Amino acid sequence: GAKYPGYRFGLFYIPFFVIFAAAAIMVGLTSHYTYKVLTSGISKTVESKHGAYQFKLINYIIVFLICWVFAVVNRILNAFNLYPYATNLLHTYLSVSHGFYASLVFIYN
Repeated sequence: GAKYPGYRFGLFYIPFFVIFAAAAIMVGLTSHYTYKVLTSGISKTVESKHGAYQFKLINYIIVFLICWVFAVVNRILNAFNLYPYATNLLHTYLSVSHGFYASLVFIYN
């Protein structure tokens, strides 16, 4: 691990950054699409259901982004030999808790 940071970034973090960016783009596209549908003059019944589906869909993606943003920031800082306590703590707590928060979203939805 410590001897080969290039492999670590190339094999794990580059694909992870791609997935992270794709999730952020999906939140934006989903929000834009559902906003466009909601404001296009459809009936109130369909509008309320569509808003509920949008909220449910985006919750999972937002939980993913929140839980992993500190891991990404922490690993970037670690690549420059910086080890701040706050990002290490948030990385450790939130990345491990991702499944827990996803289950809360599942229960809530």
